Amino acid sequence: MELIRAKLLLEGYSASGSFAHEGEISYLKKIGFSDSEISFLNELRYSRNSITYYGKILNKEYAEKVYAFLNKVIVKLKAQ
Repeated sequence: MELIRAKLLLEGYSASGSFAHEGEISYLKKIGFSDSEISFLNELRYSRNSITYYGKILNKEYAEKVYAFLNKVIVKLKAQ
């Protein structure tokens, strides 16, 4: 998410506050991310909040899935 926010700032946009994630999602659509990629990124946002605020523990398989996905996404974002 930090890389997405940095790219937004470089293009003169800012997403902050209660509905920041909606601005980030719109930006991802604009730069060509698929609906499934955006959906998974939104799921990650929810998972992160669950871990941070409610102490939820995720399993190793999910962590491996996230790691592989994020490596793919980072390459895609850096290519933009």
